[in-house]
Amino acid sequence: MKSFTHGMVTAALAASLLLSGCSAKKEPETGFTPRMDKDAKIQLDMIGYFGNFEALDQVMSDFNRFYPNITYTYQQVGGSNEVAYLQANPNVDVIMTSSELLTPKDSALAKYCVNLSEADVDFSAIDPQMLSASCIDGRQLAIPMGQNIYGMIVNTSLLEKEGLALPQNREEFLDVLSALKEKGYNPVQGPTAKVYAELVANQIFSGLCDGQPLNKALQEGDRAAAEAAVMPAVELVDEILAGGYTDPAVNDSYPKDNYDQAILRFLEGDVPFWVCNTEKVGGMKKRESKSEAFQKEPFSYTFIYPPTGENGAYVYREPWCGFAVNKDGSHLDYAMEFIRFLSTEEEINKMANIKGVPSVAKNSSITENYKQVLDAEFIKDGSVNLGEVTPNIVEAWYSCMTGYAAGEYVSAKDAVTEFLDVCDRDMGQE
Repeated sequence: MKSFTHGMVTAALAASLLLSGCSAKKEPETGFTPRMDKDAKIQLDMIGYFGNFEALDQVMSDFNRFYPNITYTYQQVGGSNEVAYLQANPNVDVIMTSSELLTPKDSALAKYCVNLSEADVDFSAIDPQMLSASCIDGRQLAIPMGQNIYGMIVNTSLLEKEGLALPQNREEFLDVLSALKEKGYNPVQGPTAKVYAELVANQIFSGLCDGQPLNKALQEGDRAAAEAAVMPAVELVDEILAGGYTDPAVNDSYPKDNYDQAILRFLEGDVPFWVCNTEKVGGMKKRESKSEAFQKEPFSYTFIYPPTGENGAYVYREPWCGFAVNKDGSHLDYAMEFIRFLSTEEEINKMANIKGVPSVAKNSSITENYKQVLDAEFIKDGSVNLGEVTPNIVEAWYSCMTGYAAGEYVSAKDAVTEFLDVCDRDMGQE
């Protein structure tokens, strides 16, 4: 694991502050009013999942403009090791969270998190729907750092070159895939363990949200209706496989994390549709300069919801990772102050923008790559995971779809039945 100490201001940021005429003691206008001793000399210890966390670095440096004598340590800790790390290092102040670790009923991580609802943290800048997933039994245990959206990166220059329009529904999508195959392309690509499940994830996960047909069928114990709601997604994957619109051998060659090498693969310029999520999109801009092919022949691309429905795409969003205060931390008051600061509109937007993911702020600018998925008119009738789509359900969907594509089930019905069994258990219907 990688560890480093972050001082008051990094060299690059210090230089930029001097060039702009700002001093380390000048307080920015952020809507944040400091409440603690601004001259306190303390060290905040933090843990998180990322090795290179520039977004957190920036927020730390901004916080130093109010509290110039605070220093930081940051330790990269994988999610599977987080609780064990906290057991061995109980004085950590700020911890990174994920829904997989925070939302299960028997969550060990949740026991470490301060209830922010009782801590005078102002959440008014954050979309309340994005806060809901980390609100457990009425306790707000974390604030999200961005949004996760499942979708596809589309090489729009390639489509234009081939005389094809961006598909808007299932029929158009299949027509475009057929045309691309005839022209010699392998249209849909992504790692085996993700590509099939994520291609139709929005179709399934949106249906599991409160008030949607699949959710209603499960709540009412109507297994036939639940199967009917899931089957079209499986049938679409069938069509794509049968039509040769994706190559299992190519998908097997993709890195399992679908990140660095997968991004560089897309930037080669001959991949029409790459199945991924917003975390991967966030890493693309930095890698454009690392791709010789892209530097030689740059092209336009955008991120879309897969158009898998008869009437268009299924719109589904969920919060992505977050930060919490460790109740056993050495500097509880200052850790809470840091979370108060991070919760302001300016800082929560900055965190997301630097990381390259959609912001959870109510008011945020939308980058070009996300215009297709964050348009206000487009998402107003979409679904947001408020806790209905549990980590167990997500894992079951990935497992069933990957296994089905590999021929591990006798029929689509068998795969769907196994998936719905997990849904029933997690929704308390068994």
